Amino acid sequence: MKSEVGTAFRAWVLTQHLAGATVRMEHGGQIVLDTSRSRAEVNFYPHTDEREICELRIVRHGDQDASFFLHFVLEDLTRAEELFAEMAEVLAANERLQTTKALLCCTSAMTTTFFANKMNETAQALGLQYEFCAMPYGQALQTTQDFAAIMLAPQVAHRRHDMAQAHPDALVFEIPGKVFGTYDATAAIRLLMHALRDDEPADVDMESLSPIRDLANDYRILVITLFAVRAGSRLSYRLYDHGRGILDGLVRKPKVNFRDIEDLIETMEARSVRLDELDAIGIAVPGVVSKGIVRLRDLDIDELDLGPHLSKRFGLPVFVNNNCNAAAVACYMSQSEHESVMFFKQELGHEAGGLGTVLGGRLVQGNQNLAGEPKFFERRFSYAPYASYDDARWTSEGMFQIATNVTLASVALTAPEAVYLAVDTVDDVVALRAELAREMGEHYVPDIHLVDDYPERVYLGEMALCVRQLRESTAK
Repeated sequence: MKSEVGTAFRAWVLTQHLAGATVRMEHGGQIVLDTSRSRAEVNFYPHTDEREICELRIVRHGDQDASFFLHFVLEDLTRAEELFAEMAEVLAANERLQTTKALLCCTSAMTTTFFANKMNETAQALGLQYEFCAMPYGQALQTTQDFAAIMLAPQVAHRRHDMAQAHPDALVFEIPGKVFGTYDATAAIRLLMHALRDDEPADVDMESLSPIRDLANDYRILVITLFAVRAGSRLSYRLYDHGRGILDGLVRKPKVNFRDIEDLIETMEARSVRLDELDAIGIAVPGVVSKGIVRLRDLDIDELDLGPHLSKRFGLPVFVNNNCNAAAVACYMSQSEHESVMFFKQELGHEAGGLGTVLGGRLVQGNQNLAGEPKFFERRFSYAPYASYDDARWTSEGMFQIATNVTLASVALTAPEAVYLAVDTVDDVVALRAELAREMGEHYVPDIHLVDDYPERVYLGEMALCVRQLRESTAK
């Protein structure tokens, strides 16, 4: 059954004229917009007697990547038109998509030329729009060519500052020694995508990380996580039933908009998830979160009442937590050896990392939940031979120093028994332990674990926090 708003929206979509796109209605009511590089779909599903759910999706022809995907309830024509306009922007951007050019740079161009050729072969095999070339460092400083990124061999990484000044519009960062030394083209491309924020959190299998500590519960909890990437934002969700993940999904859009969380929840019944059968909704986001209020300076969000608004809107408890705090809780829940743990995440080139600490089984949040914000202190360390933190965060040695400094500060202040690190390019636990031991003595160095499943830990930790918060609210 077509709703009144749905009927009006269908008619409006069919009148849209998008450059390079053919618009047609297919059998069954699906509207398709075809371009040379992508296929966009506007799909409709019944929701209630008076409302429909609309699905907007874009899939690129070459790599079959879903560059846009969401559902929303068709009840506001203006809102539907706004979301269609966002989809149209992505469709047009896909048509303008050009090859991303990256430069590999060393003292001479011999080894980097070989590596660049290998990376070109790998990118072509993976269907990625990347092109690599190589130049000696001195020539690269003088060239006027435009590059999205300049990847420095370890031999010249200490001169990153000069290269960044010569090419202010390019991302300049180091290829880690292990990657460069083994000509690991796949790893180098992944690092490039990560630096450009063109990648996404890796998809994980449900329940790949299981709690060791008792999390027995009979709750149905919907967990939503927000991950921001350069090409847009990704909302991922998982439905937990009695502590077991039973349903996964995602939303992809070019712009971060917390209204999308509301749309996602509103359309869950289309996935056979009844909101009146949920005990709670848990949302993990970046930024400082206190009593459901989100403050995220990177997105100019000073005070967003996400939790209270959604709780009132849907009539059930909505718990909002910081994503690194959730990951720290998962590190605690997924082992039984340690009662106090610290989790630290830092992305290559990112302006600041995120920190979460569990002491004696309790999450440390502090006054107004401000605990766990390294951005207020990690810049104050020395990062010699780099001029500043801003230079260090683009090199593997600099990332190692950041991991060392933040871990050292955390151990000195809270003395966790175990440290979990999700720090790009940092993969040498032995070297990190040695550096910490040099400062504090081997006796005080905690166990150190490297984390490569960050999204999964955010899921598990947010679910565990919801269980705790439900139990505490029931006790009150």
